[in-house]
Amino acid sequence: MKRKHVLEVLDKIDDRYIKEAEKAPKKMKKRPYWIGAVAAVLAVVICISSFLNTPIITANAIALPGDARIMEYPRYDDYEDRESCMADRAVWENESEHRRTTRENAAVSLSPFFIESSAEFLASQNNENALWSPINAYIGLAMLAEITDGDSRKEILDLFGVSDIETLRSQVSAVWESVYENDGNEICTLANSLWLEDGLNYNQDTMNNLAYHYYASVYQTDLGSDSANKSIGNWLNKNTGGMLKDRTDKIDLSPETILALYSTLFFQAKWSDEFNSRNNTNDIFHSVNGDTDVTYMNKKLCQMNYYWHRDFSAVALSLKNGSTMWFILPDEGKTTADVLNNSSYGEMISSGDGEEGWQNKKYMKVNLSVPKFDVSSTVNLKDGLGRMGVTKVFDMESSDFTAITSDSPVYVTAVNQSARVEIDERGVKAATYIELPGCGSAMPPEEIIDFVLDRPFLFVITKGNLPLFTGVVNNI
Repeated sequence: MKRKHVLEVLDKIDDRYIKEAEKAPKKMKKRPYWIGAVAAVLAVVICISSFLNTPIITANAIALPGDARIMEYPRYDDYEDRESCMADRAVWENESEHRRTTRENAAVSLSPFFIESSAEFLASQNNENALWSPINAYIGLAMLAEITDGDSRKEILDLFGVSDIETLRSQVSAVWESVYENDGNEICTLANSLWLEDGLNYNQDTMNNLAYHYYASVYQTDLGSDSANKSIGNWLNKNTGGMLKDRTDKIDLSPETILALYSTLFFQAKWSDEFNSRNNTNDIFHSVNGDTDVTYMNKKLCQMNYYWHRDFSAVALSLKNGSTMWFILPDEGKTTADVLNNSSYGEMISSGDGEEGWQNKKYMKVNLSVPKFDVSSTVNLKDGLGRMGVTKVFDMESSDFTAITSDSPVYVTAVNQSARVEIDERGVKAATYIELPGCGSAMPPEEIIDFVLDRPFLFVITKGNLPLFTGVVNNI
């Protein structure tokens, strides 16, 4: 007989307990394959103050992540003598500088991936709303690199512009730790998990690497069974704040599955300067599918930077957790695809406001109108990844998963990412639209300009110079 565990994860999976049970071992499946799924959500929702109730996971926990390796800033009040505090501050400063440098190196090497992939996954969605999370996909695919080897791994390393798995590990850890935040009000949390079929032989060193470098939980269970589907759904629901419940409740892995990988991102923050609902108005949004009456949130004479390019104009609204939501409006006669297929918007977002930053900007008064919305989408990443050079993991004949198992041939059958974004007067729940009529390719001639999002637009939510979410809003 074989022992299994019931793992109950409390809150941030800090407290847990394992109950033992017995179950007859299951024969290995004859035609194993791997189904990959990446689930993501951006929810800057003011009404949500905590995650859902504790999920019940019926599976054997092979490896579990520890707490975030982020040292708190040493404060004098916590020390008996000044010398000890100063010594710990020196450690804190060294750790922070190392993390910052590693994250910035990651951002530089990832910039081509972020720009190319956003165009690949958002520009061809047949005029539908399309959302995706570059950071979420980056971490999920990095985990895929960790469990592969040979050319299968090299294709993913090349996609991210790194030469070896050790560099990727350090960059993922630095990105994870830089993005992670959870003070109960402003939240940006990431979670990863790998699920293995009962009886699958696995490399424990690889499991430990996933837990340490990627903060991933690894479970072994009867994949394809009702209990496994429910456990995975519970895990996803917990780590996406319930925002994708209509999808997580429908997890239905094939009985042939022997591995399943999931990565999530949950984000919640308030505007630094909230909208006043008394200033809301109802007006027309000129969507791809026809005119729609929507509610606009308005601010008059806002002092902010206005950005422009020959194809678009943009503004950026700051959030209390230090993140930024960019609204990018294509010029008249241009489409969101035109903007996505040009790297200029990515350069604008990553350039910052220093002397060497984006030059086409002007600090001025803006009359801002942003529509309230709640949009969601699911994007199949498999074909796009193939066009970007990642093909081996999808081919049963050439895939190499020997870093994790020497069992039957393993390959990826699907990579899907689901996302939802909402915004309201107090914060962001995902999705934005911007319009600056008559001001795209040249400096605005006036000191006051109307910035009205009443037609299809792009948005990007960033933390530092890392894009957490990118989206196209064609319809509201």
